Amino acid sequence: MDRRMKQILNILSDGVYYTAENLAEQMHVGTKTIRNLLKEMNQEIEPYGALILSKYGVGYYLNVSDQEAFDAFKRKLYTNSTNEYLPETSEERIQYLLEYLFNSTSYVKLDELSDSLYISKRTLTADLKEVENYLNKFNIKIIRKPNYGIRLEGREFDARLCIASFSGKRLHKGNQSMDEIAVCVFEVLKSNDFFITGAAYQNLVVHLYIAISRIMECHYVPMPEEPMEDLSGRLEYQIAKEIVGRLESAFHITFPETEIVYIAIHLAGKKMIYHADESDQNIIITQEINDLVTVMLDRVYDLFKFDFRSDLELRMLLCQHLVPLSVRIKYDMNLKNPLLRDVKEKFCLSYTMACNAVTVINEHFHVLLSEDEIAYFAFAFALALERKKTEIQKKNILLVCSSGRGSAKLLQYKYQNFFHDYIETITACDVGSLYKVDFSNYDYIFTTVPITIPVPLPILEVQYFLDDKDIINVKKALAFHKGASVRNYYERDLFLPHLKLQTKEEVLRCMCRFVMEKKKLPEEFYASVLKRESLAMTAFGNMVAMPHVYKAISKETFVCVGILDEPVDWGGQKVRAVFLVSIANKDHTSAELQRFYQMTAAFLLNQRQIQDLVKKQDYDAFIEAMSDIEAQLPKVL
Repeated sequence: MDRRMKQILNILSDGVYYTAENLAEQMHVGTKTIRNLLKEMNQEIEPYGALILSKYGVGYYLNVSDQEAFDAFKRKLYTNSTNEYLPETSEERIQYLLEYLFNSTSYVKLDELSDSLYISKRTLTADLKEVENYLNKFNIKIIRKPNYGIRLEGREFDARLCIASFSGKRLHKGNQSMDEIAVCVFEVLKSNDFFITGAAYQNLVVHLYIAISRIMECHYVPMPEEPMEDLSGRLEYQIAKEIVGRLESAFHITFPETEIVYIAIHLAGKKMIYHADESDQNIIITQEINDLVTVMLDRVYDLFKFDFRSDLELRMLLCQHLVPLSVRIKYDMNLKNPLLRDVKEKFCLSYTMACNAVTVINEHFHVLLSEDEIAYFAFAFALALERKKTEIQKKNILLVCSSGRGSAKLLQYKYQNFFHDYIETITACDVGSLYKVDFSNYDYIFTTVPITIPVPLPILEVQYFLDDKDIINVKKALAFHKGASVRNYYERDLFLPHLKLQTKEEVLRCMCRFVMEKKKLPEEFYASVLKRESLAMTAFGNMVAMPHVYKAISKETFVCVGILDEPVDWGGQKVRAVFLVSIANKDHTSAELQRFYQMTAAFLLNQRQIQDLVKKQDYDAFIEAMSDIEAQLPKVL
């Protein structure tokens, strides 16, 4: 099959009817030539389950009866005698176009591109639109000039970040140069005791490979407008010079000073903060960073009522992480996190806390941190929560006795003495005074006598004289935390199926208004959700969004679930299920919220469960699935 036939085949692969005149115009040949080519093509493709048919008054179309056989034919067709690679899918073409445009030194004509790829102008235009959207993320523009074509325009620093983003994985496959670079980097980092994560290490090797390729083509990074302070004295710069020395010998090229700065910037942005010997690395925590962390911890408390504000270890971890992050933000660098999905699933509460905390960074630096960056903060919160697990939540006890002030005081003293690690306060009263008690101030009632009036608290009957068995039973009661129950948070009245809404804004307005009426919440609730939405992404992936309030407002923790009949755009992701979460405005136990977020995350990340939810849109089926997940979680103590 000659080149013209391949081009016709690609045009007809659009699934659209074309007249002979349409095809002739695109191919720059006569209609008679088109008809002859179509006849010859049918002879070649018919054995492979395809035919070009015509419909009177409409045009020609490609009819495929055996897709598998026809796909095999096309793969063979587009691999010519010199093994020239031709992309088949839209995704492959987008990758090809990005590489082609970055390697082009002048304007590229669209006709030449469509001919070389054997695709129609319409298909090429659609692919270029996706290419343009991708490039915009890196501040790179496609410049169009009539009669000349298109070319790329942007900063070299941004160009390299973009190239690394779309070609990183492919470069690692059987690339000898990459292996040489990796060895150089490993040896220098090891000799300087400079620690970065495995993902950051691979990312650095990719950037160095791209830098070498661009330098060989005379594309250099200009000196930053604001050079790194006291650059010559920084460890990152000294390491960059060592790496450059080895690379110059290995690849026989010369790195200008600006390229050494470029490598130092990457090293500063990838520095690992969770290192045992970090005290030797001289990370300088400025007052600006310390103040940011203070506000971050305040914001986590405002929403979750977890008080980490006096947790020095967490504060230092967050401060140290912000040092390299501020470099990445300054130079629009994004550090990938290979554990992102695991963090979302296994440390969902920590991840959600991090999402809320980074709104402070987003506001301060006028950025929108990626999920990858948020997941690194989640590790710090996960460690803090683990430490909190060992803290016993002390209880307030009401001790009820028969009568006698002296005996009550003695019993009160005994319990305070035996269980001081578990009891915050213990108050004694006689059974006849129960009707005067404000039960909201207590967690449990311990009593030596039967209580006949209704009370809203758990009652533990105890003996006046404590034996070993009594002590064990009391300690069990005091150490117990009530675990999250699915129905405690997911009420039938807050399950909204078959929402016919078209935008994220409509969904938030509808669900917030509904919740405000049901739960008698103030107008502040809706404003708080919108504020939180403006500061950080809430699309959770897997067709799910999980918007929150900016700060805790409601008296109870609950979730309003909205299921959309059609997907809506939610910050660049398609969403069908919306979980609007409101955390109670009270202090929480670590175990309580951990369990709630853990079972919720397990459900949200399960593709089959979400597909069932949007298909059935049934509350009982949803609760049953959630209950199954809850049953598999460890018991909360």
